[in-house]
Amino acid sequence: MYLTNEKKINYSLSGAYYTRKWNDYCSYTYFEKVYGGHGLLKKAVNISKYDNVIFHSSMIQENQVPSWESAGWVIHKKLFVCDQNLRFFSVNNASEITKISQKKLDVGDFSYLLDLDKEIFESYWRNSFNSFQETLKSCVNNYLFIQKKGDQTIGYAILGETRRLSYLQRIGVDKLYQKQGYGEELLKSVLSFSKKKKFLTMKLNTQEENESALKLYKKNGFNIQKNKLVIMTSTQEGG
Repeated sequence: MYLTNEKKINYSLSGAYYTRKWNDYCSYTYFEKVYGGHGLLKKAVNISKYDNVIFHSSMIQENQVPSWESAGWVIHKKLFVCDQNLRFFSVNNASEITKISQKKLDVGDFSYLLDLDKEIFESYWRNSFNSFQETLKSCVNNYLFIQKKGDQTIGYAILGETRRLSYLQRIGVDKLYQKQGYGEELLKSVLSFSKKKKFLTMKLNTQEENESALKLYKKNGFNIQKNKLVIMTSTQEGG
């Protein structure tokens, strides 16, 4: 009922919420509240308990956590929110050690990006086809950066843009090539592109425990916001 490929809206007397499968690798069910309060959140916990469904929420603001916890939800992941005022970013024209191309993201890119995700991200953080579709719809423009070493694709990034504000929606390098400077090169390429496009700011999220990524973002001019984003789970076993 809930593990559909595309997001499905569910209505009840206590509110409405979207669900779909988390991705192709985890059995969790994505949960996104549309409207409703404590009653809706408690209802989801009861569904989880009696129907053997594990909901994982869309990202919520940290100050919303107490209301979710009071309904029985548990914190699963915390993410830092990082941002940068691009007026103060200087374009780096240093020669690249890999080839990085840029194009508009479209549906035809999803199949090979799904394969790339297997080499880059842990199973929980991999996208599904419909996750990429949601990414494509989330901003006015979405730019795809592909990083190659020789003939091999080793990394990619997706940058969303709306009203000259940019969002680094996804960035990653093949595990075999991590911690060798390729991630920083890819990030600088995205930043330089954004500066040339006269975007005002760039924002991104990163896992609380991903210290190497956080260090990279700080090194390249990002500030860490005080408040985090949180993914909640409807049952302790999902955490």
